[in-house]
Amino acid sequence: MRAGALTISAGRIHGMAKKLIIGGRVQGVFCRNYCSQYARKMGLGGSASNMHDGTVRVILSTDDDELIKEFIQFLKTNPYNYTFYGRIERVEVLDYSGPVSGDYVF
Repeated sequence: MRAGALTISAGRIHGMAKKLIIGGRVQGVFCRNYCSQYARKMGLGGSASNMHDGTVRVILSTDDDELIKEFIQFLKTNPYNYTFYGRIERVEVLDYSGPVSGDYVF
């Protein structure tokens, strides 16, 4: 696991983590899987879920701002050409502490 990554056990993140709210054309376009692939590539655990307002919520097991910036840059540029048919227009980053739950847990 990378530096800055936190532990997940019993479905909870231990320590501070980050919640990302991703907007754009992000539902029905493989966004949750896409996010999980980049998180796993970076050694991060967490989850990705479709939200009722059309966004995708991603919880990442890190409080390292540089890792979050790198993750967002990967999502926007897709340097490894992972399958994603949507468009990311905005990403809001918030502190998070709580359960890891969602459609995709990684």
